[in-house]
Amino acid sequence: MASYKKYLHVERLGTEECEGLLDNEAVYVTAKVDGSNGCVFWDEASGGVRAGSRNFVLSDDEDNAYFHEWLKGDAEEARLLRSYCERNPGRVVYGEWMGRDKFVGAFKAYDKAAKGTLIIFDVLDEESGEFVPEEQWRTELAEAGLGPYFVKLLAVLDHPSEADVLSVAERNDFLLEGTGMVGEGVVCKVPGWKNKFGRGAYGKIVLAEFKKQSKPAAENAPVEPDIVAAFVTDSEIEKTMAKVCAMVGAEEFDAGDRKMMGMLSSFCWKDLLVECPNWVKKFKNPKVDFGALSGLCAKRVKEFVEAM
Repeated sequence: MASYKKYLHVERLGTEECEGLLDNEAVYVTAKVDGSNGCVFWDEASGGVRAGSRNFVLSDDEDNAYFHEWLKGDAEEARLLRSYCERNPGRVVYGEWMGRDKFVGAFKAYDKAAKGTLIIFDVLDEESGEFVPEEQWRTELAEAGLGPYFVKLLAVLDHPSEADVLSVAERNDFLLEGTGMVGEGVVCKVPGWKNKFGRGAYGKIVLAEFKKQSKPAAENAPVEPDIVAAFVTDSEIEKTMAKVCAMVGAEEFDAGDRKMMGMLSSFCWKDLLVECPNWVKKFKNPKVDFGALSGLCAKRVKEFVEAM
């Protein structure tokens, strides 16, 4: 029966622990993800499925970013993991817990769909004490419905150099597809391989520029439309229309009067500029194109009047 087993430390390629790792005909290269190490296993003592962090078993009293709570819940992946471990009590499933409501790693720009998931990257067979070969565990867990939650297998290389592996790492966009950004790095595995010390070991390459990257372009959208929507409201335009009517001695606003329309647009723009300290605070010192802001303000006023 399985029990808690701390995951191995993944060494950097080029260290003594990884000497000879790349000298194999089937080197599996997977994406590396910045989250929190977690594991799921059947605990014979409690008669149930348990969750662990990198260093200890989790519980109601000592959780890790809600991973224990999530595993007990109704999320599809959590249910599938519980079912798999109950049917396979000799297996320990390892993955990167991404966090429930927010990403728990230092990097926050992953695809938001990854929140509330364990990105599965390995399985231990406790009876043999060995990790299950990459293709075998992927097949077994895919049959259990867990395929959508696997870390991406980027390549299987034949006697690669470190430069070959680095090239794969620099093209890795797992959980960052379409952003133009690259992942944290890669992990290299050779099923059953032992280093010169007689220990199993994995190697990694971590890209130095990974955490220096900006958020995806989608999160850097222009702020001007949001400023106009928040501050050039229907009520503010109506108040300004009443002011224009009072100034020209009209009983009601005439949308066909060019002078009145010009005054309305001008006053709304000036009012928006007076509100500048407020929207600067609200949008946290945004970079603003005032030409675009002026145009959007005028457009908002015109559309409101035409809809009357």
